Amino acid sequence: MNETLKSLIFELENDTSYQNYLDKNKVKYFFPENFFTLKTEQERLDAWENIKVKLKEIKDFNKVANPYYIGFGNPEADLLIMGQEKAFNAFAHPKLMLYESINNSFQWSKIIENNGDLSEINFDPRNPRKHHDKGRSGNHTWSKYSILTDAFYGINSCHENMKKHWNQNTGDTLFDKAFTTELNVTPAVSNSGLHLIDERKEFLSNPFFKKFKVVVFAIGNPSNEEVVKKIFSEAIFENYNLGSYGTDKKREVSISKNTSQIIVICNQLSGSSGWKNEHIVALGEKLRALT
Repeated sequence: MNETLKSLIFELENDTSYQNYLDKNKVKYFFPENFFTLKTEQERLDAWENIKVKLKEIKDFNKVANPYYIGFGNPEADLLIMGQEKAFNAFAHPKLMLYESINNSFQWSKIIENNGDLSEINFDPRNPRKHHDKGRSGNHTWSKYSILTDAFYGINSCHENMKKHWNQNTGDTLFDKAFTTELNVTPAVSNSGLHLIDERKEFLSNPFFKKFKVVVFAIGNPSNEEVVKKIFSEAIFENYNLGSYGTDKKREVSISKNTSQIIVICNQLSGSSGWKNEHIVALGEKLRALT
């Protein structure tokens, strides 16, 4: 397992950093008293399913999202794709909040501690498709990520596999070939803008996130350089045009090549952002040529 990931997990001190964050935001009361001492994810789930959230507490409930969320996929990959935020309503889907945010660092710590054995976790962050078993539509973010990943590696299996049930995969998948994470902490169904809080900024500056050959910030306008420079301060960006879409709109991206990593800023990779598949392929091929 990646040594920088092991170091990152060690620094989180068994969710101590997360608990301090919850205390700071005065939202730890949502958790059962013994939650962070429980040894397995099933025990955490059993405790979590007993919580009650009142309508007037929805705003505070969103604050329990974990700023130390690491991500999904292969931590040894060359490609890191960073989205804007997780796209679900936490109040409507508290189980997703548990599995995909709150418990993410706990899941990775158990994978490392148990040498890959999954007996103490329910959700495997190396392959989240197991828990979203149906195929993804062409406009789904994971589908767009898969097209980019195929083009970057010069393969054709990731996008095809994304259309299938996860256990029908043949060849490499998105989560075999890439690692994904998010810039914002709080999940949101619709675009909520960029909100890089201090805890998340410091976390994303960890050496683990600095070892990927290519980092794609799929976070909105390519001019959002100042946000990215809070994490990659030495990056110097140039604009590139991948083609046109809509009514004479240019599909532009910003790319930094002056550091040990290739850093990209582009619009969110989803159908709603108007991405043509050919432009995603062009981006992936350009990044492959740069590495």
